[in-house]
Amino acid sequence: MQVLAELVQQTYAPERLETGVREATIVELADGSRAVALPRSQMFEPYRSLHLVAAAALDTTLVITFRWDDGHDDGTIFVMPLDGRDVTLDLTDERAVTTFLAHHLEFTLGGPRESWEAARSTPFSRRLTVVRPWGAAE
Repeated sequence: MQVLAELVQQTYAPERLETGVREATIVELADGSRAVALPRSQMFEPYRSLHLVAAAALDTTLVITFRWDDGHDDGTIFVMPLDGRDVTLDLTDERAVTTFLAHHLEFTLGGPRESWEAARSTPFSRRLTVVRPWGAAE
C-alpha cells in the first residue's frame, strides 16, 4: 500500500495537475516523448476537481484524503479507504500499478460529484465524508 500511496501523491499532486497551460498544448516529456497538456479546467474527472490533501498507507489500507472543487467547494473533506488485503498486484510492474490506481480513482470518482456522492459516501459530520471505493462491498 505504501507504493500506491506514494504514486497517488505523485500523480495527483497539485503541481502535477496544474499544468500551467491555458489551452491544449503539445509538450515534450523528459523521456523525449510528446503528450498533450490540458488546462485543469479541461481535464476529465477526477483530475479536474480532485484536490489531494494526503495519501497514506496504514498497514494494508490505502487512505486517500481529498477535497472536491468543481467550482462549488463546500469545504468537505473526503476520506477514501481501500482495503488492500484482497488486492493481488505485482508492485514491480509499473504499468499494472499505475493502471490499478487509475481505475481505482477513475471508476470511483470519474464523474461529477452528484454521480458518486449519493451512491458511495457516508457523511460523518457536516464537512467530513467517507467514500466507498467502486467495487467495494456495501
